[in-house]
Amino acid sequence: MQLSREFKGIALASISATFWGVSGAIAQTLFDTTNINSVELTEIRMLGAGICLLLFSLITHVNLWSIWRHPADVLQIVAYTVLGLMPVQFTYFLAVEASNAATGTILQFTGPVFIALWLVIAHRQLPTRAEGLAIFCALLGAFLLVTHGNPGTLVISAMALLWGLLSGVASATNTLLPTRLLTKYDPLTVNTWSMLLGGFLFSLVEPIWKVRIPLTLLNVSKLSFVILFGTLLAFMFFLQSLRYVRPTVVSLLDAFEPLSATVIAVALLGVSFGWLDILGSILIISTVFILAIGKQPNDRTASNFKQSK
Repeated sequence: MQLSREFKGIALASISATFWGVSGAIAQTLFDTTNINSVELTEIRMLGAGICLLLFSLITHVNLWSIWRHPADVLQIVAYTVLGLMPVQFTYFLAVEASNAATGTILQFTGPVFIALWLVIAHRQLPTRAEGLAIFCALLGAFLLVTHGNPGTLVISAMALLWGLLSGVASATNTLLPTRLLTKYDPLTVNTWSMLLGGFLFSLVEPIWKVRIPLTLLNVSKLSFVILFGTLLAFMFFLQSLRYVRPTVVSLLDAFEPLSATVIAVALLGVSFGWLDILGSILIISTVFILAIGKQPNDRTASNFKQSK
């Protein structure tokens, strides 16, 4: 019975991470073949996922409304949306748009290292051995990925590097900001309102009816995958996996996200990945394993790290 529960949790976490990775690759194809931009795709994703989460929460009788009786908590939802959820999705799509799904996903994977840095700064103490090693691996991996070992040359655009690293920072804020809210409310409550609010705010920049994408069957299918599989089901599977296995295990299985994005980008989308790219990617992905084994900071944050990507 115990083995069955662990297998179920591992399977759910792996599928969840794979859905996130595949949705990044699909986003790349949308950027390559249509005129859709990162603002529009983020808006569609957040509004679509928000509406789906709202319907699911109503069907499953999740208490969505109690949070509105506490103005301070509503302000936290707004802060989390504006400083965490919106930036983590928007900067990721910008990184994919400026480079490719593999590079964008791997650079976003530096997020746990930024969390470790913040915890070191917040606690005003030297990094642990695990944190120091993770920071070193992340820096070396990013250096190899973006320069191929030559400090005078960038093999990706400066904008791709900028947005990729900012997506890592946004991953950290997306993890840290809702911590207190998640001790008081169901994750579905927090994410339903944040998704809807974020989608609404993006629609003020680019109204949904002005989105420039041909509504062909293929394009609609891609958008549906990003919303349903890459956001809604990925989120649900992730939450379910935490019922069966420890957060540390889930955070390790998160490596399926950059792995799936890279495999699809290389095998199907024609992205070139040399041995230095692979080595840099392995170093960056290894930071999650290092931090999880060292239990700093992943045991404290894994349960909400990927909740709203």
